[in-house]
This record gives sequence, C-alpha cells and structure tokens, in this order.
Amino acid sequence: MLSVALVLQLFAPPVTAPAGEPAGDEAPAEAYDLAAATRDVEVILIDRGTAYLDARARLEAYPALAAEAVVARLEAVPAPGPEKRDRLLNVLAALKRPEHVAMFGEQLRRAMLQDRPTELWMQLLRRQGPAATPVLVGLVGDRELSNEQRGILLEALIEATASEDLGELMAMVGRGASELQDALRRAVIRRAREHSTDQAAIAAGIDEDLDTDASDAGRLAQLLILRAACCAVDEGFTARLEAALTDPAAPFQVQVAAIDGLDRLGRGAGVLEAMVRAQGQAALGGGQAAEILVSLALEALPPETAASLGAELALTASEAPRLAQLGYRFAALAPDHSWLAASQQHAWPEVRKAALTRVADSGGCDKPTVRALVNIAGPVSAGGERDARVGRAAVTAIGRCDDPNAYKALRELLDNSGVDLTQRAEAARQLVERDPSGADLVAQVLLDGRYPDLARELVVALGHASSPSETVRDALCRTSRANPMVAATAGQTAARLFPDQGCE
Repeated sequence: MLSVALVLQLFAPPVTAPAGEPAGDEAPAEAYDLAAATRDVEVILIDRGTAYLDARARLEAYPALAAEAVVARLEAVPAPGPEKRDRLLNVLAALKRPEHVAMFGEQLRRAMLQDRPTELWMQLLRRQGPAATPVLVGLVGDRELSNEQRGILLEALIEATASEDLGELMAMVGRGASELQDALRRAVIRRAREHSTDQAAIAAGIDEDLDTDASDAGRLAQLLILRAACCAVDEGFTARLEAALTDPAAPFQVQVAAIDGLDRLGRGAGVLEAMVRAQGQAALGGGQAAEILVSLALEALPPETAASLGAELALTASEAPRLAQLGYRFAALAPDHSWLAASQQHAWPEVRKAALTRVADSGGCDKPTVRALVNIAGPVSAGGERDARVGRAAVTAIGRCDDPNAYKALRELLDNSGVDLTQRAEAARQLVERDPSGADLVAQVLLDGRYPDLARELVVALGHASSPSETVRDALCRTSRANPMVAATAGQTAARLFPDQGCE
C-alpha cells in the first residue's frame, strides 16, 4: 500500500497570494465587485453569444472574485443542473486557483464512490498540472476506492508530477497491490517514452532505491525490471544487472529480473551464456529454478548462440517441456526430417507442436514426410494426434511443404469427417493461401453446402485469398444471402476482397 503520509512530503504546498492582494496579474477590483461577478456567472449559465464571451472575459480578469461567485453558485439551492455545473467548473479550471484543486479532487472521489461519471473531474485535475499532485497522492492512498480506480489515479499522478519530482515517486515501486504496481509501471514507462528528458530523473530515483533498499528481493526485482524498461542504457546499470546474474547469493527473482533487463537492453551475452552452462545440468536434472533461468537466458541470447548451447546440452531430448521446446526452436535440424518421428514421442504436446513448426524450414518435404504429417493430423480413431493444437500444427506443416503432394493431402483432410473440425478449417486456410487452385476449390465446397458445420470456417479461409476469383465472390455472396448463421461474416469478407463490387 502506498504510504500517503510519506509521499505527501515530496510535494511543497501550493503557493497562494497573500490575503488582500490580487493573485498573479489579476486586475484591480475597484471597478468590479462580487455583485458584478455574480451577475456574470448567471450570464454564462444562460447565454451562448457575445454576452457569454464578455462575461467570461471579465471573470477571468478577476479570478479571486470570479472564484468566490462561482463557488457560491455551485453551493446555491437549488443546485445547478449537470450542464450548468459543467460550465461553472470549466470556469473554475480556467481561473487556475490552487485552492480549488482540493474541491476537484473531492468531487472526483465522490463520483468514484457513487459510480458516477468521472471524466470531467479527472480532466479538471489534469489541467492543474503539478498543482494537482498532493490531491492525487491522497486519492491514490484512499482505501475506500477500488484498486482499479486508484490505478487510474496513479497514472494521472505520474502524468501530473513535475519532472524534478519524478525520481522521488519511485519510492512506490514494488510496494502495494499488484494492480497498482502494474498501473505504476505502465505510467512510468509511458512518461519516460513520451518525454525522454524525464528519463534521467526516473533513472536516478530508481538507482537511489537500488543502492539503499537491497534487502527486499521482490522490490529489488521490480526496480530492476522498471529501470530496464523505461530508461536509456548506461554502462553502470548494465554492470549492475550482470553482477546480479553472476552473484550466487542473489535471490531467484532478482536473477530473473536481471535476465529480463539484459534481454531488453540487448546486453550481457557473455554472462548469459556462462549462466546457461553453469545451470544447464541442474536444469536438465529437474531443478525448477535452474530450468526457468536457463530458459529465459536462452531466449535472451542471439539465436546462433542459443542454438549452439541447445545442441551442447541436448535440449531436444530433455523431459522438461520448456527446455525441449527451446531445443526444437533453436536447433539446427536435418532437412530430411529424420528427427520428426522422435519429436512426436515427447510426452508434452507443447514440445510436439514446437517440433512441427520446424517442418520445411529448409525447403520442401518428401513423400514420407507428408505421409507422416497426415498421420499426425488424421482421425484419432486411426492413430492421429489426440491434442487438436498439435493436429493443427501438423496441418500447417503440410501447407508449408508447398507441393502437389501436400495440396492433395490437405484436400483429403478437408473432406475427412473423422478429423477435428479445427484441423479441417486449417486445411481449408492452407489450401486458399498456398494451392494455386485452392481458393476456388474451397469456394466450391462452400457452394455445394456439403459441410454446414464448416461454413463459417470456410468463409474465414476464403478471406485469406490473395487473388480471389469470381467463383470466390459468388460463393461468398450466395452464402451471405442463403445462410443466416454466417451471412454477416460472408458479406463482410466479400466487401473486403471485392471493394468495388461486393455482393451488389
């Protein structure tokens, strides 16, 4: 939970003009009194023309009197309606009187608690800039508001805070509910990206906390992650990340954050490689922490280095799904697909799927490979893959084989009612995208109405046609008129593929 008392100390109270003196460049009030201001307030409530503009100009010229008159009208009985209230509040905002910022904040709080519209109040607070920060700090720390509402307020606080004070707000990082931490991280990163000149202040605030509050491992990890995500690279921070990764006493979450930071910054390949070698056997032996660290480090390394380490550790043979997936992702696999059969024996479907994504990486497929893929994608009753995700990956792999044998296999899968519907839908998409005559074939299947349970999927597949023919347009248009279940999808697809014709 954000400590309101602590953060309030970060901001000086708003400066107000001494009593009895005009604020800022306010005009002398001898020729304009409270009664005149009250009359002008009434004018802006009922007029839309020149009288409104003149009254508004006089009110803005005498902000102290104007503020008193506007507040009195807001508190009058009967109270002004919503439209008139908005007009009054817009005048107050234009006056930029710091003593009214608290009123905006209280109205915003009430609106949030009563589930009423908050846009106007939030806008008024945002228009105050840094003067609104003390009010926003109090609202962020208000436990009567939901975490979602406080997250919105926290984003407004980061936006409103003066650049020189941003570093001090980093005291909030790693403290409080996860929803608030997510909102804080998003807001800080957005502020840093939109205003690069603020990055130095943010980085300095984070670095100070990294130096002085290293006892809380969870908070330290959050600080490292935010620092890497928001601010420009510098050698000092890179060295800090590398030191955290190589320190055997560093907590697990800090090492994870260090890998994340090095990955974001594109640094530290040497220490990442050394860490994979140091933790590799422990990871292969079932150590969960080591497995995660090795996996993250491999993903952060250049692909050629990851491939070399994957081969060195024989990751494709690992029982750990995370490691085996990375093994197939990075490995240099034989173009004859001699590895395919063994890959499909792995206990985890995620690994089998990862291996299938490597089919045809180096070119086409021979007939035995296509047959093997068809067996995987075929009916479960005939020995096909039980996990539909893996089955779809096999269908996609057949498409990548991209030759007449593959197209024939895809047509057979599309027509096989024993195959999972999602796999048949993928076969249709692959035919449309790759087979020169595939779009017309799928269009004809749609026209024939042979597979009503696939109608929507066939329409979606036709949406991938690169050079759709009149047959495709005819199929889509007829479907849009004849099949109410998919009419809208068919019509939209026809309009997108044939913008000059559609179905007219």
